[in-house]
Amino acid sequence: MPKVPKSAQNALVEVVLLIVVCGLFTWFIILPKKAEISAKNASLAKVVEQESTVSGDLAKLQSMIQTLNSSSNQVADLDQALPLDGNTVNLQILINSLAQSVGVAVTDVEVSGQPNTVVAGDKALLSDPYGATRTLQTLAGNLSVTGSFAQLQAFLQKLETSARLIDVTDLEMDAAAGGNLSLRLGINAYYLAPSS
Repeated sequence: MPKVPKSAQNALVEVVLLIVVCGLFTWFIILPKKAEISAKNASLAKVVEQESTVSGDLAKLQSMIQTLNSSSNQVADLDQALPLDGNTVNLQILINSLAQSVGVAVTDVEVSGQPNTVVAGDKALLSDPYGATRTLQTLAGNLSVTGSFAQLQAFLQKLETSARLIDVTDLEMDAAAGGNLSLRLGINAYYLAPSS
């Protein structure tokens, strides 16, 4: 059997060692880097998907803001019709101003609401009043006014057509001094209070 020269044996050993080194290099360096790159590509794809979702939400939000800004009169009307608090003084002021506008004299105004509606100390609610879940609440009241029949009729029309949502629940009319009439009304006004 012919003898393999020593230089060929060395070359064969070098080739085997080179293959082993290449295998180890691939196993310990290239494959982990490839897995890391695949994980980063998957994360990048997820981030790109989230970015497109956020972009769509942002476009929708900007459209809603634009609609809200262009509808400021309707928003003001809604805020007046259904305020976000049960402030009885505002309702009393409204009734007095409606009465003065038609010339009737208010002899008595009594308005009561729910006792747990004070939110002045709730800083979270005050910082984001539209973020709270709200329910429809009622302010009940009684009022008495005196005036001529035409004035009382005008007052009822003003009350009915005011921007504030007010229901007349009870109505009584009697004669008053000086040829005038006395009108007693039971009313309900509404507001949106935070759910407790």
